Amino acid sequence: MTTVERQEESAHTGARLPDMARFIDFLEARKAETENPRHAAMIDLLIEHSLAEVRDHDIDRTMATLVDDCVYHCYGDPVAIEQQGGRVAHRDTVRADYLANMANGRLAMDSLEVEIEHFFINDDAIAWDGWTRLRLPGAALAETGMPLPDGGTVDDVYVHRSRAAIVIPFRDGLMVGEDFYLDNHGTLEKVT
Repeated sequence: MTTVERQEESAHTGARLPDMARFIDFLEARKAETENPRHAAMIDLLIEHSLAEVRDHDIDRTMATLVDDCVYHCYGDPVAIEQQGGRVAHRDTVRADYLANMANGRLAMDSLEVEIEHFFINDDAIAWDGWTRLRLPGAALAETGMPLPDGGTVDDVYVHRSRAAIVIPFRDGLMVGEDFYLDNHGTLEKVT
């Protein structure tokens, strides 16, 4: 399913739970299209990283896809920057951050989805822009002070959809980390 079809589906059926399998399917299709073995290996590693962190919650496999001096940056969204500190560096800190997000449910196949509009790859990095879709419990939103949509309650589940761009540099065949550029605006809809 293309990004446009996903957007039209979302617009016609209301909020649906995110499905990270759609992102994995997208990456598999891109890998099948590339004739560059280095790019195919980079996409393969990103697929392994994504499955290990989101589907399998396997911290050792997740960390095996990263260089020792990995670093993550978050730009744009003040809430995400505050939650993540804007920068997560050093292998032990990155590992702890992954473990916390695996435990709290932020990294699950039905908690996160990436809808890609533009995908870029060269010998040094993979990057894309599009949308992120995040499953958020109403109670968690209320705890942060975020107003719930009209008629929504803390017992409901919501999907937050916002613009994003992500850059993943590579070095020596491994991911260096991720740079997230997140819009601080977006839509919040109750799951139907």
